[in-house]
Amino acid sequence: MKPKRTNRSRDYYRHHRKRVINRKRKIIKHFCWNVKKNEYGRLAKGKIHCSCWWCSKKTQRLGFPKSEKTRIEGLEEQLLDQDFGF
Repeated sequence: MKPKRTNRSRDYYRHHRKRVINRKRKIIKHFCWNVKKNEYGRLAKGKIHCSCWWCSKKTQRLGFPKSEKTRIEGLEEQLLDQDFGF
């Protein structure tokens, strides 16, 4: 087994962490949310939620995935196929 080799420096990871934080700071500033200056490091992880179509859930934009649609259709068919012996 080959030893683990990394070809990226600490500077590379620092750059991308800073880039992500700055992007999320702009989103926060746009929506006038409050984040303390010493808490910007939290933005490197975690998600920023807003109501724009970039940030909203996929389900709200695109509807349910195909697997969920077929499962719902199957359940609806079962309700229609049942014999209601009145």
